[in-house]
Amino acid sequence: MRILSINGSPNKVGNTAKLLREITKDHAGVDLDHFDLNDLRIKDCQACYFCKKNQTCAIKDDMQPLYRKIREADALVLGSPVYFGVETAITRAFIDRLYALLSFGDGPGKYVPKIKGDKLAISFVSCGNAKGKEVYANIKDRQLAMWASLGFKDARTFVIDNATSQGNVLELVDAQSMIQECKGLLDRP
Repeated sequence: MRILSINGSPNKVGNTAKLLREITKDHAGVDLDHFDLNDLRIKDCQACYFCKKNQTCAIKDDMQPLYRKIREADALVLGSPVYFGVETAITRAFIDRLYALLSFGDGPGKYVPKIKGDKLAISFVSCGNAKGKEVYANIKDRQLAMWASLGFKDARTFVIDNATSQGNVLELVDAQSMIQECKGLLDRP
């Protein structure tokens, strides 16, 4: 299995990074690629629609290798902290640029995914808000719809709340449960 792990946090040792490491470690026969979005140069989508007529995006930046890795991966794991009610800005830029992985369909607002195969997407956000599951349910729902529209055959999204800036996330029962569920998904044949 090929796993693509993407850290949407600028903090390489924070809660998001810890969760990504726990989810993606100790899998037999896995080819793992990991990217920290904060280290990459990803421009905003320019709405030029070049990607609708071609198999790639017109912007030549660090998304180009990520598109290739997404196509090659069997599973994609994306994590981000919540900053001011949404994913980090770099995570949002990455998500917006996934638009290049859709072709126009038959009619306005209809798209055909360019991603092929039986792929798994796992995404999560972590936050300090004690009611994060309720407050940020929209992020979870939006990401689930996004993965489906992109052609991922199986997708799971999570909100991990009560995560402190001191990095307590691995002690949280919900985080431990998410890690186990994700590890099980990544270990499937």
